[in-house]
Amino acid sequence: MPAANRNALFWGTVLILLGLAFLLNNFNVIPGQFIAWWPLLVMGTGLWLVAQTLPRRRGGGLVGGILLLALGGYWLARNFGWAGDGLFLPVVLIALGTGLLLRTLVREP
Repeated sequence: MPAANRNALFWGTVLILLGLAFLLNNFNVIPGQFIAWWPLLVMGTGLWLVAQTLPRRRGGGLVGGILLLALGGYWLARNFGWAGDGLFLPVVLIALGTGLLLRTLVREP
C-alpha cells in the first residue's frame, strides 16, 4: 500500500474515532472530564509534525505543527478554565509568527 494511502487510512480512522468520542460525550456515555482532554490529540499531532519536519530540514511542517501545538494548548487551557476567548487571536498570531521564523531558520542552505 502506498504511503499516501496509509496516511489517509490512518487520519480517516483518527477523525472517525474522534467524532465518535464527541458523539458519545453528547449522549453522556463518556464522562465530561475525560473528553476535556481531547486537545492533547491536537497537540500530539502538532508535535508529530514538528518531529517529522526537523530531521529532514524542511520547514513546511513547522508552521502547521507549531500552530497545532499552540491551538491544542489553548483549547486545553480553555477546557479547564485557565484561558478565555480573548486569548485565541494572540495565540494564533504568535504561533504563526513562530512557525514562520522557525521555518526560515531550519531550511537547508
